[in-house]
This record gives sequence, structure tokens and C-alpha cells, in this order.
Amino acid sequence: MVATPNQGGPRPTAGKPSATRVVVGFTLMFAGVALMSYGAHFVTKTGTCSGTGYVSYGPVAKCPGGEALYITSAFFLGPVVAIVGWLMARAWGWLWPTICFGVGAGLVLLASESTASTGARGFGGVSGVCLFALGGLSVFTTLRKRRRPPQPQPHPQPGAAAGPGITVLPSAPAPTRRAPVATRAATADRSDPLATIARLAQLRDSGALTEDEFEIQKAKLLAEI
Repeated sequence: MVATPNQGGPRPTAGKPSATRVVVGFTLMFAGVALMSYGAHFVTKTGTCSGTGYVSYGPVAKCPGGEALYITSAFFLGPVVAIVGWLMARAWGWLWPTICFGVGAGLVLLASESTASTGARGFGGVSGVCLFALGGLSVFTTLRKRRRPPQPQPHPQPGAAAGPGITVLPSAPAPTRRAPVATRAATADRSDPLATIARLAQLRDSGALTEDEFEIQKAKLLAEI
């Protein structure tokens, strides 16, 4: 088979990112996840607080300040920075498990916060363990897919497109069809039509020729006498 490029066809331009871009991308991704972990930790710790110490259903703990920074880090700045770094490094399969492990660690560390409420420590512990489990499952699934052997590609048919800008052309002529038995028998001995007719009669009697085929060839040979 011979593959020839089509004129004007699309050409692949995607390549691997440079080492500098990969390092910067991973740095941004980890920094974004760290911001998310920091914000999730303190949002969970101060989730029921109030700037005045009171809410509609009664008195609650007074917030120490910095709520805007925690919320921005957890839900806005952190995710944006992490996604930008992920795209720069093209770290496919890294972002989700990194978020799970990072945010999970920030929530689990609430257990060591003596100033956090019992509910916040319990919620942080359960949520952190769940995120660790999700991150581990994501890593296991990714590794399993990468270790799976590649599926065999179907062989392209002659004249079909084998890829972007590539057309497969046949490299050998199509096989010729063999002549029918009656034609080969009739051309085997042109010098004696009567002998050929006798040979055709033997082929008819053996079942190699039908009665109609025999009569057609017989008429042709008699016309040549």
C-alpha cells in the first residue's frame, strides 16, 4: 500500500510543551490547589460564624476576619489559577486527584484546630477522607487506562482516507478473472472444431458444463467449419 498526501489537507501542528512551560504550569496548578485547600480549611472552620456575633436564629461565634479572602481563595482565585496551570502544562489526569488530595488535606487538618467547633472538625474529617478516596480512585483509573494495550487499528481500504491529508492507494493491480471452463476448452484446440465439440460433450456429461453452455459453444464451433 502507498500513502500519498492530499493537496491542501490539514496538517497536525500540536506538539509537546517546552520544559519551562511545564514547570510553570505545574507550579501554578499546585499553587491554585494550595489556595483552595487554605480557603476550604478556614471556610469550614468559620462556616457558622458572623461578623456581629448574631444571625437570624440567634447568637453564634464571631468571625475573626478575613472571610472574603477565604471564600475568594476556595471558590474563585484558587480554581482559576489551578486550571490555568493545568492547561499550560497539559497535565491531563493530574488536576482532579491533586485537588482531591490538597483540599482533603486542608479539611483533615481541622482535627488539630482546638479553636474549631466539634461539628467543623467532624465535617472536615469525613469530607477529607472522602476526597482522599476519590483522588486514589482517580489515580488508579488513570494508571489502568495507560497500562491497557492499544487496540489494533483497522487496515485502511484502497482509496480511503488513512488520516488527515493522507489517502491510501492500491500498490498492485487487481487479480484477473479466469476464463470460464467452456471458453478455455473451446480455445484449447482451434484446429479441430469436431474434436473440441467432443471434448465439450465430455465436460457436459461430467457436470462441468450445463446443457445451455454446451449448445452455445457447439453453435460457435459449427459456425467456424
